This record gives sequence, structure tokens and C-alpha cells, in this order.
Amino acid sequence: MIRAHLASFPPRAGILMQTVNSILPQVDRLFICLNGYDDVPDDLACHLKIEVLIPDRDLKDAGKYAFEPADNDIVFTIDNDIVYPPDYVAQTTSFFDVLPADKHILGYLGSAWVAKNDHGEGGWKNWMFHKRAPHLMKVDMLGTGTACQLGSNLPRLQQIEDAAGFVDLRHANLHRQAGRWLWAVPRNQGYLTSTMSEELRDSSLFHTVNNMRPDNMVGELRQLMKHVGPHSGEQHARLRSAGYL
Repeated sequence: MIRAHLASFPPRAGILMQTVNSILPQVDRLFICLNGYDDVPDDLACHLKIEVLIPDRDLKDAGKYAFEPADNDIVFTIDNDIVYPPDYVAQTTSFFDVLPADKHILGYLGSAWVAKNDHGEGGWKNWMFHKRAPHLMKVDMLGTGTACQLGSNLPRLQQIEDAAGFVDLRHANLHRQAGRWLWAVPRNQGYLTSTMSEELRDSSLFHTVNNMRPDNMVGELRQLMKHVGPHSGEQHARLRSAGYL
């Protein structure tokens, strides 16, 4: 089964269906965690392919992991402020032809800790989901709004709920601990588009959680940086030719 997992909350009600309508034709099932809702909106209730959960607590972005897939499912974790192109699922899964899904995780927003100057000082290099990226790149962290993985590799809610608000960090650490590699896949400029507006930015997790820098988030980031994997920011083609793949 090809499935997509999404978490949302009431401030995004006005843009949610743009995301839903873009991904629904491409998957067998769409699972949505509606944090802070009292009832399932009619637009969602009428779709047989959609399963909705209204949790008894605010799971934030950890709600993407509130649904348990079968081991051989392909799972796309998505965000409520992105429109996914019609070939998104087919295009993304095609990279599993060269990167076996049991050992590799794919995505479109990636970050790698790389040397920034001749003195070897490190810094983050980012591949943003809406910008052109010509190469398949090994990264240390993926944005979970544009990630794809095998069901057996998907973190479970009990592994990730205490990182709600910064699940990208926990997601990266869990895969690193399991020995899996993360990859930012190539795409053209504007392949994915954001529906985020200025009036919605204040409700984003970047503002409500990340900017507050809670201690547990800082600790998660330190764990990631302490154990940065090999070959960060290197191209797949170079790693393959060097015999690492």
C-alpha cells in the first residue's frame, strides 16, 4: 500500500484541502491527525480513502506517526501547507530503484553538516523543497513534510511523541541509530509549492516551538550534531563511484 500521513490543526483549515486534493489521487490511503478539532470536516468525511484521527491531546507534528503501517507499505509523511505535484509519488519512489528502501529514506528538504571553509569549520547546508536541486545528495536530516520511507522504518508514535514540535530532529536521530541513510532527491525549481501565507506564519511550529528553543529540542539537536554521519553533503554518484554504495 502507498499511504500518506498528515497532521493538521484548525488554523490551517483554509489551506488543508489544497494539500489533500494534491496528494489523494496518488495514494491508496490518506491518514490525517486533526489536532484540536471537535469534529471531522465534511470535506474529509466524504472520502473513503481518508482515515481521520482526532487525538485526545495535541500531538503537533508527531501526529504524522499516530498511524501504524504494514512493514511493506510505502509511507509519505506530508505537511498541511504544501501542494504536491501530480507525479510526486511516482517520481519519489523511482529513487528506490537505486537506493533500496530497507536502508534509505528519501525527501525533498534536507540538511547536511559540511565544511564551510578551508579551515574545516562546519555549518549546515540546506536543500529547500521549493528550490532546484540537480543532484541526489546524502544529508543528515530531512524535513518530514516531504519524506518517504518503508513502513517498517517509519518511527512509531511512542518513539517520537516526546519530540512533538521538532520531529525532524528525532526522525533523523532514529534513522541514524538504525544505520539508515537519508537523501535529498533532485528536482526542478518550484516542483513543490508552499501555501503558507504571512498571516499563518505565527501559528507555525517554527514560531511556536523552534524559536523558543526548548531544552529537549536543543538536546535532540546536540545528539544529531554529535553523531553526524559519514559523507554528509556528498553526491550519490560520487559515493557510488567510490564504492560506498
